[in-house]
Amino acid sequence: LQTGGPLFLLTGTAIRVLPGETARLSCVLNPQYNISNFGITWYQQRPGQALSYLLYYNSEHDKHKPASIPDRFSATKDLARNACILIIAAAQEEDSGRYFCSLPLTINWL
Repeated sequence: LQTGGPLFLLTGTAIRVLPGETARLSCVLNPQYNISNFGITWYQQRPGQALSYLLYYNSEHDKHKPASIPDRFSATKDLARNACILIIAAAQEEDSGRYFCSLPLTINWL
């Protein structure tokens, strides 16, 4: 697999929100990858804990969120920015932590 650059353009971006506010975290793809063609998986890592699966989003018809994940977590795509946005509505203190986005890639060996 050869690529011309990193898959993601934003890394390590920190945001602060007050309890009850809406947080929006962007996963911006390199322009050589069209966000329309990819589903994005989001993970949460609370302080001192392991990475845990939050949700997968490709479209309103192709998405998955475990029943254990609160409804305040959702995602959408911003096609103009070539990004997938994780939305945390009415954020709570327990939502503090690190969030990671992942782009599943299939490598076919020749």
